[in-house]
Amino acid sequence: MRERAGGSGHGQPSRGSAQFGDEARQRAAGARPLEQFELFHTGDLDDARDTVGRVFVPHRLDLAGKAGHLDARMHTRRFPKVAANYVSYGAEVLIDPEDLGSFFVVQVPLTGFSHVRSGREAVLSTPQLASVVSPTEPLSMRWSADCTKLILRLERSAVEDELTDLLEAPLPEPLRFALGMDVTKNPARSWLSMFRLFVDEIDDADEDLLVVSGYEDVLIRGLLYAQPHNYTHRLGDTSRSKVPSRAIAIARDIIENHPEWDHTVTSLAREAGISPRALQKGFARYLGVGPKEYMTAVRMQRAHSELRSKHRDTITVRQVAGRWHLGHTGRFATEYRKRFGELPSETLAK
Repeated sequence: MRERAGGSGHGQPSRGSAQFGDEARQRAAGARPLEQFELFHTGDLDDARDTVGRVFVPHRLDLAGKAGHLDARMHTRRFPKVAANYVSYGAEVLIDPEDLGSFFVVQVPLTGFSHVRSGREAVLSTPQLASVVSPTEPLSMRWSADCTKLILRLERSAVEDELTDLLEAPLPEPLRFALGMDVTKNPARSWLSMFRLFVDEIDDADEDLLVVSGYEDVLIRGLLYAQPHNYTHRLGDTSRSKVPSRAIAIARDIIENHPEWDHTVTSLAREAGISPRALQKGFARYLGVGPKEYMTAVRMQRAHSELRSKHRDTITVRQVAGRWHLGHTGRFATEYRKRFGELPSETLAK
């Protein structure tokens, strides 16, 4: 069996990518994803194995080769359908779980690399090549000492229920995803952007359950369209679209790079070279939400970051709402509270 590799293609996996430059800067400043939701930080192998096992499944965890001391940590936030996790071990480790059984996992390396074997497939997973592990396939992994990952756990029942609804038919056999997920190309790149946005959203404050539920559904539906699986051909038959993913990537990048611009669906469609209707359909297919909803989510996150910035003493809530085109102050405050659990004025006052 040949192992699929991510990275430069020169034997040694790439240690990072521009896409995750913000992650490197965060670590340099001492911050890690979901840091305020730390579950453990330990040098004890048994403690790490037992605690991670309670979040996922019981598994074997061993130091590999001449690995040094363990420096393991895990941050986690769990919701009804998904759980977001940040995991690192600080040493080269071998991980051999039991069958996952009740959930899928998407593992996105932020630094380092890991050898991942699931069923008959194997990949060298890097920041450019994530892995999607299905619950019915046996799993084994070897993490490099500098490997850190964002891991999304998705409940099997929620994913298969969503697929059943999309197909409008029961599943005659278990859902199985392809293992390697190239996050440098669409539609996987777009899905990863939504996952990172979700992590940013839940990293700051308690979330309104309805808002989180919306993100859960977007991540599940988006994964079904972004990553090949044994029902992809049937899913394509039910929602075939002639919208090229490149056009959606252009529109998405415009939103993310310039959320302060006064975008409309028509202007975004014009820049992407497609019709407004095709843009709507493409966003729904590749990102699970419409362009307006995606734009609002990005702008809300930027507004939240600005209200928490070191320059907050020189700004007002009205200025922030206007800068990010988020409507009048009252409407902005209402939507902001739904997303972040507090009023923008309360964030500004901290």
